[in-house]
Amino acid sequence: MKAKAKIASRFMRFKAFLVDIFLIYTPILYICYFALGSKQAFLENHLVIFLCSLFFGLIQALFLSFKAQSPGLRAYELYLIDSKKGNKLGFLRIMLRYIVFLFGSAFLFGLVMSFFRKDGFMLHDILTRSCIVSKI
Repeated sequence: MKAKAKIASRFMRFKAFLVDIFLIYTPILYICYFALGSKQAFLENHLVIFLCSLFFGLIQALFLSFKAQSPGLRAYELYLIDSKKGNKLGFLRIMLRYIVFLFGSAFLFGLVMSFFRKDGFMLHDILTRSCIVSKI
């Protein structure tokens, strides 16, 4: 059987992530910033900052669970799939992937480990058995 997709490069995944940050996360931050009224109020309210990150994860999980693409992935024609079966992931598994991504990124281990792996998978890819691919 011939493969229909290949694992996306780190650079393509990073570019897609940046697009998602600018299209989804930045507007969320601006809305919360203006709702609180000042920079100081926003920076002192850690709950709101946490909720912004959570809301970003929820929106991204909705995009990924319905279409297997977020706006950034769609811009570069990439897809998030199950690395074993090749089909779309469910909402809860995508949320788990996002939570593992946050923890792995906070300690940098989750991101750096992709440079030590032949397949380029990061911690959240390995633990949730998912990968971002591009069509051949």
